[in-house]
Amino acid sequence: MIRAFELAVLQLGDPRMRSVIWQSLGLSLLLQIGLGLLAWWGLQSLATFEWKWINDGIRWLGGGAVTVVALMLFPACSTIVMSLFLERIANIVESRHYPQLGPAPGIPIMVGLVSSLLFFLTLVFLNLVMLPFYILALFIAGAGAVLFYGLNGWLAGREYYEQVALRRMDRRSVKAWRSANTTRLWGTGIIIALLATVPILNLIVPALGCAAMVHVAQTLKPPFNLPARTG
Repeated sequence: MIRAFELAVLQLGDPRMRSVIWQSLGLSLLLQIGLGLLAWWGLQSLATFEWKWINDGIRWLGGGAVTVVALMLFPACSTIVMSLFLERIANIVESRHYPQLGPAPGIPIMVGLVSSLLFFLTLVFLNLVMLPFYILALFIAGAGAVLFYGLNGWLAGREYYEQVALRRMDRRSVKAWRSANTTRLWGTGIIIALLATVPILNLIVPALGCAAMVHVAQTLKPPFNLPARTG
């Protein structure tokens, strides 16, 4: 797993990889600006009271809140946007390290986007459910981190493997390979979850995680009843 991430980091120097990352970040920024302007317009439409000081308060305090929330949500937004580029990232990695695999059939854009949105919503929902347990775990040294990274690592391992493997296999085969390699994929997901909590670095974690998962997929053991390659 560590070697997979080493190779992924080294490939960040690939001009094609940098181009994908910059495109996704640029699109994320435009999306954030658009959402911010929409929120600002909404606040302006609410500032219709008779007292000018209340209207000014809504505009300025609301504008500040919109800015803070936009900054907080930027990593999440960039993750969703980059899901549109994960297949390109996987293709770039395979073309350099595994040219013998040939072109992948690929995943329809909407299928990949819906999968990423479901992953994001599941991530938010399960972490909200686990929030009381995180708080209780604060009283036990390290328990909170174990719970957080254990859960999010499991989710990340499943999602990133599916994004890579569905390009070459049907869902039944993906499930069989995933079940046969639960521990390895979970460990890979934990590393992705750890990196995702590092400021600034979290902006490129989707690209890094996808690239690393391509390498991990080539080292998985085949399921008993499905001796095909994961690709």
